[in-house]
Amino acid sequence: MRKLFLAICFSLFCLIPDVSHAASRPVSSMESAKKENPKSLQLSKEILAEKARFQNMNKEEMSNYLKDRLTKVVQTNLDDGDGLGGDGAINVQKTPEQIEIEKQSQKSIFERIYDNAMSKLIDTSKPRPGAKIYTDDEKRSAGMQPNAADQAELRQRWQEYQRAEWQKANIDMIDAELPPSYEKTLVPAKEHIPYFFSRIDILPDGLVQVTDTIVVVANGEKLKKGIIRAFPKFVYTRTGERQKVDYSLLSVTANNIEIPYKIVDRNNYVFMEPSQKADLAPGLYEYTFNYVLDNQIFQYDEFDEFYWNLTGSVWNMVIARAGAVVIMPPLTKPLGQSALSGYPGFWSEDAVIITQEEDNILGFISQMPLFIGQGMQMIVSIPKDTVSNTSLTKRFLRFISSYGDIIFSALGLAAIAISYFLSWQYIRRNKNKKISGLHKDSPLLRYLTQGAADKKSFGAFLLDAYRKNIIDIEENDNNVLLVKKTDDVKSLSKDERRAISNLFIGNEAILNVNSYSSLKIKRAMDIIGKSVRKRLRLLSLKLNTGYLLFSVGMLIISEFFIAALSHDIWYNFIFLSGGTIIFALTIWSIKMKFVSKWKSRLLKTLCILLLLLTMFIMLSAVSPSTVIILLATVYTIFEYSKLYAQRNGLLGASVKDAQEYRQLLIRKAPDINRGRDFLNNQAAILALDVEEYYPENDSNKNFYKLKIISNMLGKI
Repeated sequence: MRKLFLAICFSLFCLIPDVSHAASRPVSSMESAKKENPKSLQLSKEILAEKARFQNMNKEEMSNYLKDRLTKVVQTNLDDGDGLGGDGAINVQKTPEQIEIEKQSQKSIFERIYDNAMSKLIDTSKPRPGAKIYTDDEKRSAGMQPNAADQAELRQRWQEYQRAEWQKANIDMIDAELPPSYEKTLVPAKEHIPYFFSRIDILPDGLVQVTDTIVVVANGEKLKKGIIRAFPKFVYTRTGERQKVDYSLLSVTANNIEIPYKIVDRNNYVFMEPSQKADLAPGLYEYTFNYVLDNQIFQYDEFDEFYWNLTGSVWNMVIARAGAVVIMPPLTKPLGQSALSGYPGFWSEDAVIITQEEDNILGFISQMPLFIGQGMQMIVSIPKDTVSNTSLTKRFLRFISSYGDIIFSALGLAAIAISYFLSWQYIRRNKNKKISGLHKDSPLLRYLTQGAADKKSFGAFLLDAYRKNIIDIEENDNNVLLVKKTDDVKSLSKDERRAISNLFIGNEAILNVNSYSSLKIKRAMDIIGKSVRKRLRLLSLKLNTGYLLFSVGMLIISEFFIAALSHDIWYNFIFLSGGTIIFALTIWSIKMKFVSKWKSRLLKTLCILLLLLTMFIMLSAVSPSTVIILLATVYTIFEYSKLYAQRNGLLGASVKDAQEYRQLLIRKAPDINRGRDFLNNQAAILALDVEEYYPENDSNKNFYKLKIISNMLGKI
């Protein structure tokens, strides 16, 4: 008011007419003046008397006089063509304060909240360069907030002080026109965000529309491709319940030019990033993000609540100035509001100012810059049913969005379990169904009947090779000799050829079975044993093909539907599929058996650690329940396949077929032992433990090798 008072006084004295300029032409005497204009002399006398009154007035009289005259003030623009307001009025020009007041009244709510909050950041209780404004008046309290004109001057002085300080630190500065007033502001030329402001509209239908205005200084270091916004995919209520937020991007502009952006999912975050990769030239850019949130309002029994992390905590740049305005539906009064800023886990409410322009409009301004990793959170509690109750369809879609990963994974596991149950019922109904051709494979027959691949399996392999005229088995002075008769081993399988190569290395043709050759025999025996087990697994796989295809298909379908809940379907589908493949590999490795115990323990420990690490990584994309269900699904497929391969599973009919073949060899022993059929069945006789029914006789003595093989196996 002091400056306003002085300005009015200055205007008053300037508008008082000076008698020396009352007439445009000189007069010779007072008498001539009376004749030409009798009223002018009277007016001059009144003016002189008025001027004398001013000169003799004390301070109190002058104040009373001005109060009386100010009731008749008429504001004019004082254009050249305008006249005065009248003899009884005081004509004044609008003061800077009045102009500022009118300017403030014409601003939008968004701008007024921002300016009001920013004016509170000027703390005159602490030494500042602008404090000189008040030192010329000792009666003025240094702690009072400045008026509109003083604010502008204070900011100007503060900028001058900043420029001087930054120049001392050798920091280059640029003038930036920052919203909302677009006045020139001094900012460092370093890559950072000098301005970050959001307009948040809570719509009556529960959606939230957000418009982010972000001004960035880019120099090609971090913002090479433009701004990438990162948002959390999930938020948590006061009660710890997780809600999945749906994001819909409406538009993105840079310096008022619309640019194509897209939404992608990366594990636990949703990113808004440029659709096309292009280098961002150094400069000053004003970005505007316009998007809609769904499922961002938390609903409790007594109130609803809007939560929003304004800037997030993932920016790798300093945000010099951050704020937001939250506009609720009309006639809505917030029940409470709070704001926090700082690092995650170290939030503080001391650095954020909250203002209220209208009943349903709140403003939030950070008093301090937000450094790398810092964020600003806002919470606004609103009356229950402020937003309309969502429809049944929308509630269902929200439920699917929040819990769809659990639902789809559980449905996949249930389908696999049901298919196992139905398959097992089918096996029981068809338990007598035989698989032809297995009786000719002697080592496999032994595995089906005895459940083992042992020395007799190896002996049966040698007898089969003897039958095929590849080797000969002889005994000389209680020494067993294996003689290689031909190099043509095409009739043998790949594994059987490897076993023969280990018995007869290079050009060797005779193998004396003793302690010196035990290593060769052991290697050949291991090859045959592994071959039998591998062929059995392949047989089981063949029998399990339908079940495995269905189970794996259901797992893939479940993962696809889970990935379809996100914006980037293929990325998340590949991510989930990779996790389940690691699950399968680790479970398979854990189930493997090793001769060395310490190798087995080391491998299993590493597999368990890899399994836990994979589960932890997958938590960034889906819920813990979903991770557990996917792991259980993979384990179930393994276990069900193992059950199918058991003797009472899909192999039940084959086991029964092998046992029936053994009984056939026992019943038909007299007939088989008298003819050449003995040679064709000699390997099966050994494998199925029915040698006692086949003694040596004149009919079979030329190719009877059961006794020699038994002696050889005893020496191994």
